[in-house]
Amino acid sequence: MKKNIFTIIGLVVAVSYWIFESSMHYFVFNGTSFELMPAEINEIWMRLCVLLIIVLFGVFADVFSRKLVAKEKQLEATHIYESMLRATHHILNNLLNQMQLFKLEASKSKDFDRKIINYFDISVNEASDLIEELSKVENITRESIVTSVDPNKPKIPSNKVNSADSENCATE
Repeated sequence: MKKNIFTIIGLVVAVSYWIFESSMHYFVFNGTSFELMPAEINEIWMRLCVLLIIVLFGVFADVFSRKLVAKEKQLEATHIYESMLRATHHILNNLLNQMQLFKLEASKSKDFDRKIINYFDISVNEASDLIEELSKVENITRESIVTSVDPNKPKIPSNKVNSADSENCATE
């Protein structure tokens, strides 16, 4: 019922107008009898036109208000998404930067396997690329967000890691 409140108000106003118009003809213009349904076709036509305009205005107001509410909800969802995205970027960038300390220490060690460092670089680059893809989402829906980080989606090769290192890690 709340969805069509303006249409209902329009109907009530239109019916009230019809009754008021009939009353005006009887009391003000000294009609012979109270006619809820006028005998003249011209009078019926005029009342129907006014009734239709009032009801259509109510329908228009309902449609417009629903679209406005939907737009506001989408805008709120966009703001929430962007806030979450900024917070996630901050957290993940801090983590990735802190992980570089581990990489530096591992690189200093002669005993640490270089393949593991390469895997680490690939993982960091993949995480950075996924964060970047997530940032590019424009249509904020569950499907578009999930699709942006879909592991089955074709990947654009990252320029951040040596391609020879990546091939060595993949073959071994």
